[in-house]
Amino acid sequence: MTGNLQAIGFLFSWVLGWGIGGSLIDAGLIKAGLYSLEGGQLGTAATFALWSLVWGAAGVGLYKRLTQPNSSKP
Repeated sequence: MTGNLQAIGFLFSWVLGWGIGGSLIDAGLIKAGLYSLEGGQLGTAATFALWSLVWGAAGVGLYKRLTQPNSSKP
């Protein structure tokens, strides 16, 4: 697979995981009663921000690991 196709696949997978993961976390917190959608969007905004930071850091770390030169990979 060429480098461009790998990068597109990585980005597509990352965005899909970010969206699905954030939605599942949000739905779980709403179902658990930690916040509700009727009382404003503060809980959803906090979930979005925190999940974006965590998922973004994981994506950057994985990208750096995947783009290392072959000679330094274990």
